[in-house]
Amino acid sequence: MKSSSTKPIIGILGAIGAGKSTVAAEFAKLGCGVIQADQLNHQLLQQPEIIAQLIDWWGVRVINPDGSVNRQALGDIVFEDSRELKKLTLLLHPLIEARQQELIKSYQSDPDINAIILDVPLLAEVGYSKLCDALVYVDTSKSARFDRLRKKCGWTAEKIKKVENLQLPLDKKAKMSEYTIDNNSDIPVTTSQVGRVLTMVLQKHPRK
Repeated sequence: MKSSSTKPIIGILGAIGAGKSTVAAEFAKLGCGVIQADQLNHQLLQQPEIIAQLIDWWGVRVINPDGSVNRQALGDIVFEDSRELKKLTLLLHPLIEARQQELIKSYQSDPDINAIILDVPLLAEVGYSKLCDALVYVDTSKSARFDRLRKKCGWTAEKIKKVENLQLPLDKKAKMSEYTIDNNSDIPVTTSQVGRVLTMVLQKHPRK
């Protein structure tokens, strides 16, 4: 993991529902610039040409009455079939990557930013880990993750397992990471861990 950047790029790894975005938000409070792929993805799904392509592939079942993309319906399709997921990824991935590069460049030139956080669901799977100077694994119990996804998304245990099977095993993600944040406690405990990790990363990767 190496970058030629003047500010370290930190990638966040973990299972779906582990609270990676919560950890990213804590990094943001400490002066980090956060790039969230889910936000970029959401913005892309509002573009007329993207919506038209989705309709061409999967019909109006992926569209809400107001013309917006029904992300739940779209997820039901792509997470049931790896071929459909690959199709969607090939459509959105290049656009997301281009926007990420723009944001990285912008954060690098911002004097108020001390590090850059990549909060990307498939960070390791699509190779974004190679952009990072450090990887942080967010460790959360299976029961907590499943409970969070049931409440937030209405997902069943079966669906959660199907989504997880499309991703790298958690033990591999943990081994890839230099740092681990235990997200099984309350926010103050997580905040404290994030602060320690950021301090260590900044000491290890001082600005050039």
